[in-house]
Amino acid sequence: MSASSTPSNRAHPRWQRRKEARPAEILDAALQEFATRGFAATRLEDIARRAGCTKGTIFLYFENKEDLFKAIVRENLLPAIYEAEARAANHEGTPGELLRELVRARWDMMVNSRLSAVPKLVFSEAGNFPDLVRYFYDEIVARSHALFAKVLRAGIEQGEFRDDLDVMYVTRALMSPMLVAALWKHSVEGHSSLAIDGEKYYETSLALLLAGLAAPAAGGNR
Repeated sequence: MSASSTPSNRAHPRWQRRKEARPAEILDAALQEFATRGFAATRLEDIARRAGCTKGTIFLYFENKEDLFKAIVRENLLPAIYEAEARAANHEGTPGELLRELVRARWDMMVNSRLSAVPKLVFSEAGNFPDLVRYFYDEIVARSHALFAKVLRAGIEQGEFRDDLDVMYVTRALMSPMLVAALWKHSVEGHSSLAIDGEKYYETSLALLLAGLAAPAAGGNR
């Protein structure tokens, strides 16, 4: 093999990997820019600069900013929903054990990961971009509520959870602490002297949820 052919053979795989990674790099840059500037104020030029590419490169993969947001949801959030649904379908323990697992996984995604910026985007841009909010609701929120509601109903049927609660409102109540934590992280946290311990907040919220759901002992009062 000649010396001149070696660099060429090695360069092609690197170029291939770079090309395949480019959409993910653009989505990561878009999420960071949306979180920093807000959806409306972010320009495609800003995203391209952060991603280390040209604005034209973005158009090779995405039609516009709205398409970028939907791709962030589709590529990053939906897989977590699929995983949660599969976990629920294959779970062999009690509904309470499954609920703990699902709440932990959802908390890690919504609060402890870079995706924690998404709830703030949805809330802050709802009035200006209703189509994006509907997309997020249909693909993520509605499916999450349906999954948690299924687990709660199983717990009620098996006598683990109390039967006098409205499942629809319980699903929203269990999501509320996550939303508050995510919004705090991307709005108030950097401007407040109050330090919030994320794990303590999680543990406290979960303890209150489980205590409120627990069915009374035989002969006990509700």
